[in-house]
Amino acid sequence: MEILERVNTMSERHDSWHKQDEDGKNNFFDMLDSSKNVKLMVFRLLGALKYFYSFKELEERLNVPAQILWRYVTLRTVPERSTAEKILNKIRSSHIIDDILSKYYIENEELWSLLSNPGIMTLAGLRALDDLKDQKINVIVSAPDSYAAALGATFSSLFHAKLCAASHSPYSKHIISKNYKVSSEFFDVLLLPRECISRKSKIIIVTIDGNKTALLSSMIDLAITRQTHVEGIVAVMGSKSKIEELAKTKLKYNTKTIVLINTDDIKEIKHKEQSVKVDFK
Repeated sequence: MEILERVNTMSERHDSWHKQDEDGKNNFFDMLDSSKNVKLMVFRLLGALKYFYSFKELEERLNVPAQILWRYVTLRTVPERSTAEKILNKIRSSHIIDDILSKYYIENEELWSLLSNPGIMTLAGLRALDDLKDQKINVIVSAPDSYAAALGATFSSLFHAKLCAASHSPYSKHIISKNYKVSSEFFDVLLLPRECISRKSKIIIVTIDGNKTALLSSMIDLAITRQTHVEGIVAVMGSKSKIEELAKTKLKYNTKTIVLINTDDIKEIKHKEQSVKVDFK
């Protein structure tokens, strides 16, 4: 009897979602309309989440039938705007992206393992796009490493902004540079093509490890040199409180700080886990 009730509930849920989306069937070009970009956002998010969850697991997290989610991801059906907004709000409220990132880091602590997953770049970019959707971004400035450049390229595509990848060696005749201290015995130099960042442009700084404060500080200094407005700082991992403090000290104005894996939270989680282990001994 209980199994029958469960089947009926799932069937009713499937029917209600199917009914909502009858008018949106096979309408991919309508989804690409910029005025309806919430549909494209949901399509991209679900595609990225599929690298971490099965459709059945997503059904449990989002309360949307697995078959409906499959139809959205494979473009058999395009959701109506109200349906897409409902799914997007559920993704936000469930903190499903934060759970993915924290789980990967706690279990592995090897950033390459996370960054090598094809879905992570999309999730990071869409997270930033969602948080900075009201800002007109002109330039993405990425830190001088390959993963940061790859993430910057994703952001560049999503924001329709120019990508300026910092480096340690010059690849332009006209550069701006900043020396920074890596350790007590070693200094490095950060280089950017001067004309890549127009004066007064609105930029996002993208880095992998936000705890490398000397590097991040130098990137902010180069942005200040070009008289840009830093709309956001995005780090894959790092202490959000320290990054916010650095930004506030350097920029003298508010800027959006997005840290995908906040090490402040990770430390708190690990501390609680250790406390539980002690209690059981």
